[in-house]
Amino acid sequence: MLNIQRSIPIPRIGLEKLVNYILAIGENPGINCAAIKDKGLDIGKGRGDITRFFQRIGIIEVYGNCNIKLTNIGNVVYRALNEDLTLAKMLLHLILYRELPHYRLLIDLISDNRSISVSELHELINQKMRELSPTAWLNEVAFKAIIGLATDLEVVNVENGRIGIKYTASVSECIKGSMVTLNTQKILRLDNLNDCLKRLLRNIDIKPLLINNLDSCVEPIVAPGLAGPKSTYFKIINEDCVIKQIINTILSMPIIDR
Repeated sequence: MLNIQRSIPIPRIGLEKLVNYILAIGENPGINCAAIKDKGLDIGKGRGDITRFFQRIGIIEVYGNCNIKLTNIGNVVYRALNEDLTLAKMLLHLILYRELPHYRLLIDLISDNRSISVSELHELINQKMRELSPTAWLNEVAFKAIIGLATDLEVVNVENGRIGIKYTASVSECIKGSMVTLNTQKILRLDNLNDCLKRLLRNIDIKPLLINNLDSCVEPIVAPGLAGPKSTYFKIINEDCVIKQIINTILSMPIIDR
């Protein structure tokens, strides 16, 4: 189940400023928060909005007297920004999909409906959030901020007041499409997931790592045999755990070097 919080730390700015912030930290590890603001790369009071946002989703680490450096994941994104912008956008999308329940819910609802009006989507996401937590909601400002970010990342397309999924979201589409419900039980189809991801991630075979990394999230439906793990269908114990572990595995692999 998603852990919906009432506040959502998404800066109301375009992707360009977020990218410039990552590039500045990558080029100047340990730079002070004040210096970042002096460069015009952060907004808000104290520890700025972008700093808090990137710290929340695991892109940066803040230490000492507000000094900033990229985390391991942040460095992966930084390298991608310098080598492959489309890949960098996909990685940022996956990090948001992993870390921000509001963002994941919104992307999944768009995917489920294929094409939906922006106003209908706002009403639907708040309906779903109320089902998860009676006090949760997404106000219009935060809703538009998420839509703007997803649009800049080329995950969604907004045209004539309607919104739909674009190609860059296809990795999260692989994850979502690999999970099916059978008699109220959610099932992960690992071979389907692996085949889908191989087409998108430069032919990387993710299945061997996932079998180990998903241990705490799933239970095998078919027991492993003498020739090795044969199970490709798993009962999902914790869907949030499954999604995060799949994305963690993708982010840990040498995608950029291929």
